[in-house]
Amino acid sequence: MAPAPAISLTRGDRLGYFMRGMIAGIDLGGTQVRVALARSDGQIVSLARTRTALLGSPERLVEWVVDQIRRRDTGEPLRGAAIGAPGPIDKKNGVLVNPPNLPGWSEVPLAAMLSEPLGCPVFVENDANVAAVGEFHRGAGRGFRTMVYITWSTGVGGGVILDGQLFSGAHGTAGEIGHMVLDPNGPLDSCGQHGCLEAFCGGGSLSRQTGESTAELFQAAAAGDREAAEIVGRAATYMGHALVSLSNLIDPEVIVIGGGISRSWKQVAPVFMSVLRGSPFIKPARRPRVRRGQLGDRAGQVGAVEWARTHP
Repeated sequence: MAPAPAISLTRGDRLGYFMRGMIAGIDLGGTQVRVALARSDGQIVSLARTRTALLGSPERLVEWVVDQIRRRDTGEPLRGAAIGAPGPIDKKNGVLVNPPNLPGWSEVPLAAMLSEPLGCPVFVENDANVAAVGEFHRGAGRGFRTMVYITWSTGVGGGVILDGQLFSGAHGTAGEIGHMVLDPNGPLDSCGQHGCLEAFCGGGSLSRQTGESTAELFQAAAAGDREAAEIVGRAATYMGHALVSLSNLIDPEVIVIGGGISRSWKQVAPVFMSVLRGSPFIKPARRPRVRRGQLGDRAGQVGAVEWARTHP
C-alpha cells in the first residue's frame, strides 16, 4: 500500500468527523506499520497496514495514520490512541528516543505529533509490552492475572503483567527478557553485554552463526539436518533456562511465547519444556503453564487498542 498524500486538518475537521467512543491502535515496526480502529469495547472494525520504508519519516507516518482513520470514519470520534513502538522510548513524554531499527528517528515526540491532528490523548509504549497487553486481554493470557510474555523472533523481548497490570519498572524498561545474562563468558550481544538470552536464542544471532535465515535454519532442522537441529536444540535449551529463571523470579501463572520462532513450536517447545520440568526447585504445583501466543503478528495492534482502551 502506497503512503497517503499529506493532510492538513483544522480543529473543525477534527471535531466534525471524530465522534465519541472509538479507539485507535498503532503498531510501529521497522518493517511495517499497522493501524487498527476499534469500538470502545475493543472490537476491531477496520485494519490497515503499509511498509515503514514507504513512509520514510515521522511526519509521513502521522499523515498516513490520520488518513487511514479518516477514511474509515464511523461517525464516532476518537476517545484515545496508543502506539506500540520499538525502544528505547520516553514513555512519560511519548518520545521515540533512538530506535535502532528506525534509523534517523531520534528524539521524535510522536505522541504530541499525533494527538494534535487526532484530537485525543495518544500514549506511546514499548512494542513488546503492547504485544503482552494484547495477548493478556485477547489472546493466550486470557483468564490469568500474572503473565510473562516473550516475543522470540529476530531478537528476544518481553512484557510482564502483574495482578492484571502491565509492569514497566522504575524507568520503563521492565521486561527486557532478551538481555538477561545466562553466561557472562558467552557471546557478545548487540546490547554490549556478554551471554544474553538474545545472543543465544535470537534469530539474528542464529543467522549470523550459520549464514542462513532463521526460516532456512528451522526448515533444515525439521528436514533432518543434524547440525541445524543441534543449533535449534541449543537455542531452545537456553530458552528453557530463561523460563526457569523467570519462573523463580516472578512466579507467573502463565508464560506466553509469541514472535516468528513460535511458528516452529513443535521443534522448540519439547526442548524448553523439558528444561523447565527438569528443575528440581520448581515443583509441578507452581510450574507455570507455557502457551504459544494466539495473536501472531496482530499482537501489537490488538495490544495498542487495549492499552488505549484501558489506560487511565
